[in-house]
Amino acid sequence: MKRQDVSCPICSADIPLNGDECAGDEIYCMYCGAPCKLAQVQDDGDELDAEEDF
Repeated sequence: MKRQDVSCPICSADIPLNGDECAGDEIYCMYCGAPCKLAQVQDDGDELDAEEDF
């Protein structure tokens, strides 16, 4: 999987991913600290998006 960024659903900051994350993993925004869960984008099986997780 290629390296990508996702946008924080709370503060809209770009959160860089290492490339080894999977759908369902929990990450935290490094700017506002919000917990986010990664979800697979329906259009593209390799692309991830962050969703609120609280």
